[in-house]
Amino acid sequence: MRLVLAFLVPFIPLLAQPPADLLRTWQGIPGLERTPQGRVYISWFSGGAKEPAQENTAYLSYSDDNGRTFKPPVPMARPRDGSRTFDPTLWIDPQRRLWYIFNRGDRERGAHGVYARLCERPDARAPVWGEEFRLGYDEAPFSFRMNKPTVLSTGEWIMPVTHAAEPTYEWFAGARQLQGVGISTDHGRTWKLHGALKAPEWALENMIVELRDRRLWMLIRTGSGVLWQSFSRDRGRTWSDPEASAIANPGSRFFIRRLASGNLLLVNHHRFTGRSHLTARLSTDDGRTWNEGLLLDERSGISYPDGVQARNGLIWIVYDRDRQGAGEILLAVFREKDVAAGRNVSGDVVLKRVINRLEKPLNREGRKLLPPDWDPKKAADRVMDKLIRVTAPEVKGAHDADMVLAGNRAYIIAMANDVQPGESPQWPFIYVTLSVVDLRDLSVEKIIPVARGGQVFENETLPQGACFVPRIIRKDAKTLRCFFASELPGQRQSQTYYLDFDTGSLSFEGRIHRASIRTAAGVFDMQPRPFYEDALVHGFSRKPVDYGLYMIDSFKTFDGATFAVLNNFAGGQNALASVNAGLDTFEVLGHFNQPPEWKLTEAAVNRLPDGTWMAICRQEAGSRNYTFTTSKDGKTWSANEHRTFVPNGTNSKPLFEKFFGIYYLGWQEATRVNGVSRSVFNVEISVDGANWERKYRFESEKSFQYPGFRQLGGTIYLFATQGDASDSRKERIMFGRLE
Repeated sequence: MRLVLAFLVPFIPLLAQPPADLLRTWQGIPGLERTPQGRVYISWFSGGAKEPAQENTAYLSYSDDNGRTFKPPVPMARPRDGSRTFDPTLWIDPQRRLWYIFNRGDRERGAHGVYARLCERPDARAPVWGEEFRLGYDEAPFSFRMNKPTVLSTGEWIMPVTHAAEPTYEWFAGARQLQGVGISTDHGRTWKLHGALKAPEWALENMIVELRDRRLWMLIRTGSGVLWQSFSRDRGRTWSDPEASAIANPGSRFFIRRLASGNLLLVNHHRFTGRSHLTARLSTDDGRTWNEGLLLDERSGISYPDGVQARNGLIWIVYDRDRQGAGEILLAVFREKDVAAGRNVSGDVVLKRVINRLEKPLNREGRKLLPPDWDPKKAADRVMDKLIRVTAPEVKGAHDADMVLAGNRAYIIAMANDVQPGESPQWPFIYVTLSVVDLRDLSVEKIIPVARGGQVFENETLPQGACFVPRIIRKDAKTLRCFFASELPGQRQSQTYYLDFDTGSLSFEGRIHRASIRTAAGVFDMQPRPFYEDALVHGFSRKPVDYGLYMIDSFKTFDGATFAVLNNFAGGQNALASVNAGLDTFEVLGHFNQPPEWKLTEAAVNRLPDGTWMAICRQEAGSRNYTFTTSKDGKTWSANEHRTFVPNGTNSKPLFEKFFGIYYLGWQEATRVNGVSRSVFNVEISVDGANWERKYRFESEKSFQYPGFRQLGGTIYLFATQGDASDSRKERIMFGRLE
């Protein structure tokens, strides 16, 4: 167990933190503490489109007027190096220090742990917080906690912990999650993990109370319809086999606490339908029976209570409501006598007081995302002025890049050639290259060849032909997987290959592999024919081609699953596909090619706040302006249509990304600067996918085409194709910071 010198780290004033993010589109999961002098602290988390999301950020607010008004929320723990921060809770220890305890999780690296920040003087006029530190639990590859610690009658500190014995490359360990406790005997300097209790799936968020006979009683949230329970007779070192309790629960967090009177308070859903009827109930016999209690909030979509009892006997409870809609953080205040009577007999009851609610930024109806004097062209000019070239000096033509950000590096893959500007699948001299950029000073660290026609690998010789449209994805903490199509139009079916890159040694493996495609007819080598034959079954009517099958968009991850857009550019064929866990097989979910006369290609997809898929498609026929299609399930798509916020697009690849709860939609404008094609690229932003504002307008005679945006920590980076040749403008890949 590592020793945490939590009290020797430098301190940072709370008021010196960056201002709270304005663009919170959801929020919830609150915690509460009240200091001896009456300051009320509230924690919760938000960020990204939902929870869980990599952008999740933990917040803090406080009140100095008995909860009537609260300070604007301040970020206390932000995403960092691919990790999200979530489930914050507040706790004042016996030494009157305020703990801000939260979880940090990175599913790609399988790194999940419990962290904290400390405030020695929480009643100070300007509260000062220490830097975050990890609490420990290094013996568990996966650990997180939800609820407050408990101080035992012996002086030991007990923290409820959910953990898993195996590394976890998802946000949660699922059925492998175990319930236990962390025990500290040195006032929180070190914590030792005890207990590995197995309960029904979605067992988590346990909480502990000490009974009058000195046993510890652990209650566990589960998906079984009731809380489960376990008991310890040795102060948490060992626990009884868990079993179902008689306490009903809809699968949501609860709160239990010993009151000053010696009775137990339980705040839980009671006589509920889903997450409704949050009720405070009282037990005078150590939890064997409970009264009907005081109803705090009967509405649906309420959940996650936390609270304290103040020295004057007032009980303070915080909870959330409608996380994705109103996004309310609410407060209830009452006394024990009110819970006993089931009504307001003290005269002190306060219910449904809103502490904070979402003020979702709107575009045309309400608050703007951008200030009124925002100039999209000037903003884009500032970005372009600082771009660097990442392709080698000998490269004459380069295009269609992709990128992964990891650690302190950007890994940018692109197709290139040393013969002439531009690109074509007919050119057998096109190869794939990988540029490694140091993000600390934006310098090109290394340029590494990936694959070219005729290259000999340990297991296979790559056939002659162009290596076209490469894509890259992070496979695990140390490995990147690079895909590309090997093609020779008119002579053979193109084939998608992949090979892996080690980020430690900065080298590729010696073997190359064939990717697969899964359709309703079976699993095949990833070639145009099976993709085309599957589309025929779904009404596709264009003629087949033997090349042009690519993963055209960036890889997207939703709800733990990875997705790609499959596109046959030459054939005008598009589909959404899911990628298997091994990242080697692409399963076609749904085609979107209607109407066929428009010849739609090179789509970019994302999911709207309600879960609906939306794709923006390049159009090769007709007006050449972009079209849009939507799907509720990713399988059945609407016919494409134009949208008014893209009035003058032309045939080039779009982008559609989302960072920190904001959609970024990019499209090539038909307008030409001094006659140069693809010289204007617009980027619109939105919080809902319906109302859009122009954030960037990239204009350049060198062209600005096929850009991509990626996010790492709090920074968004970009790459794009540019060039000088009047007939192509596809000579180099540029890279830099967007914002």
